[in-house]
Amino acid sequence: MANHISKIMGPFRSVIAQLKEVIFESFKAIEDVTVSTFPGMATLLTGAITVALIARGLGPFGMGQYALAISVSSFTIGLSDMGIGQTAIRYASRAASQGDVEGQFAILRWTFRLRMLFVLGLSLVVFVLAPTIAGTIWHDNSLTPLLQLSLLIGIFATLAHVPIIYSQSIRRFKMNSIIQVTQALISFAGILLVAFFALWHVQLVIIVSVIATLIGALAFITVTPKAAFFKFDRRSIHFKLRGALKPPAIEGGEMSAVDSSTIGSFARFNFLDQMVSVGALNAAVWLMGIFLIKSQIGVYTAATYVALPISMLVTAITTALWPRVAAATTLQGNTDLLRRAMLLTLVVVVGVLFYAVFAPLLMPLVFGVGYASGILVAQLLCVGWCVYVLATPFFLVGYNFGVVRISWLINAGMLIIIVAINVWLLPIIGPVAAASAWVIATTFSAACNGIFVWSKMRRFTAQEWSQTRSEK
Repeated sequence: MANHISKIMGPFRSVIAQLKEVIFESFKAIEDVTVSTFPGMATLLTGAITVALIARGLGPFGMGQYALAISVSSFTIGLSDMGIGQTAIRYASRAASQGDVEGQFAILRWTFRLRMLFVLGLSLVVFVLAPTIAGTIWHDNSLTPLLQLSLLIGIFATLAHVPIIYSQSIRRFKMNSIIQVTQALISFAGILLVAFFALWHVQLVIIVSVIATLIGALAFITVTPKAAFFKFDRRSIHFKLRGALKPPAIEGGEMSAVDSSTIGSFARFNFLDQMVSVGALNAAVWLMGIFLIKSQIGVYTAATYVALPISMLVTAITTALWPRVAAATTLQGNTDLLRRAMLLTLVVVVGVLFYAVFAPLLMPLVFGVGYASGILVAQLLCVGWCVYVLATPFFLVGYNFGVVRISWLINAGMLIIIVAINVWLLPIIGPVAAASAWVIATTFSAACNGIFVWSKMRRFTAQEWSQTRSEK
């Protein structure tokens, strides 16, 4: 009898033992995720009040206008990244782990030059096109100054990009968190002033975001070594001006045996990936601007804020894991990292699913009865983010196996799914169509990345086994 019970409990003991091993082995990673989550939690606590005040103060129609305006700044931030951000984090973290400080700063300077060049050029184009976008596409000329004003958010956020990458590359998450918390508190204070004086105008809400982003960017720049932005040497300055777009030549340009991507090819593939993914992330709101009234867009926007804590969790996990992914250069190292990360995300997803079901039920209480129709929308958006959390380890580890070469195709599939479902169903079922498209698209992306990583690991395992046999 005792042996029978022991046999039954064996698998459970194995799982528990693995979980304990993961927790103890990943204690530092857990700490980094916690620290990285802290600014998100501060933003969440202040943001819950902020969003509730904005939603009630502006109403669904004003929230719709606000969402369309902010989508433009999000677009400039995302598209100006051109895949440079992930490239910089990957190779700066790699250089830092090898003690190559000059290589690390060379990558950061290259990133700063490109990001600022792209965001300023793109902002100028969007500024000129704003009247056409607002009047012709979204049928609301009053959006023009809002779209133009929101572009400052993208410019100031880009200024803070290199300092954030620097902090991640050396795993200095605490300073990163302190500044982000301060930025969230400044934004919160600004919205409180707007609410106190009852000055509810979309333009004033955007101005608060602009000021908070600027102060945060200046704080980040202050605590970052100046070598991350400029190299004070006349010859090097001349060289940088002539070849600003050329990625630096550094040691470790070819990452590992499992991924031979150089920094140049990695950046090029990421450029394609970023262009497609930015379109996929913004397509739903842009299509709503064509097919739906502003109040329906406002309901959808409120629902996205309900899902915001889960997206912040994804950001925190990604922030903590990226340097570890960059440092994993062997098949065994990637396998161990993937196993530990997957077990941790499985535990996280249990709590996230509970939130996805019950948190949206509070929308009428928090935002007002005008947002009650967004409950199902918020639940679907949260489920989509649950899928994203679960697949995050595959998304990240996949870069060590060359997924960057096909990730733009995966995101193109997501974009096609989102556009097709929204064009088909938005006029029929409203914002629920956009939320449903998000769930289907993230599931598609997770499946593609999971299959890719699994097939690559099988292939390299077979190669190692074959090589071992031949050596014997």
